[in-house]
Amino acid sequence: MMILALVLGLFTSLSFAQEMEYPELNVTPRASDRVRLEAREEAGKAWSSHFSIQLSALSTLAAGAMVSANLDDEKNDRVLAPTVAMVTGALWLGVSTWSAISYRPYKETYLKLKKLPYKSKRDKLTVERLAEEELSAMRTMGRRIRWFSAATNLAASLFLLDSVKSDTDAEVAANVSSLLSVLPLFFKYHWEDVANEQDKYKKKIFSPVAMAPIITNPITQTKATGIALLYRF
Repeated sequence: MMILALVLGLFTSLSFAQEMEYPELNVTPRASDRVRLEAREEAGKAWSSHFSIQLSALSTLAAGAMVSANLDDEKNDRVLAPTVAMVTGALWLGVSTWSAISYRPYKETYLKLKKLPYKSKRDKLTVERLAEEELSAMRTMGRRIRWFSAATNLAASLFLLDSVKSDTDAEVAANVSSLLSVLPLFFKYHWEDVANEQDKYKKKIFSPVAMAPIITNPITQTKATGIALLYRF
């Protein structure tokens, strides 16, 4: 009986260890579930996700329009500054508005993953890893958009400041635009928050490794082989 219990315990431990080698299948919720849940609520969060980009773009556009009537006459080489600012603001406003209305990356990912088989462990692992890749790609895209928006709007706003007349409302608008241009750096996209949360959930899943170390009996001082699990966090 002792030998049978030992063998059963060993196989149970090995099976448990093999299961836990794939944190993608043990994390709750799984990446594919997270994609499905986010796809349901994506449309309702679209406008709030882009508000910092839109506010920054709108301020750049408005500042460019105001500065165009208050250019410093001594800086004729800066006449393009208002046009550059208005074009920059209009482009970001247009792109962000289109994204809020039409762009649905979670829905696209869900529909793509839904077509894949999900029966065997291999199938499930493939789907979960692809889902994680998509979540990570969305996070990277959101981060790049925020930084690129801040860089271009800030550059356009500083160009305006170097072209506008001093002590005018247009100068105030250019200063406000400069401040708001970095607003996206302080407000992450929801895509980034979702991917970061999923990574935290996955890190909580440990991967035990089945071992059979030599154990010393404290009473008889004899040595024997036992079952152990090494937990890596």
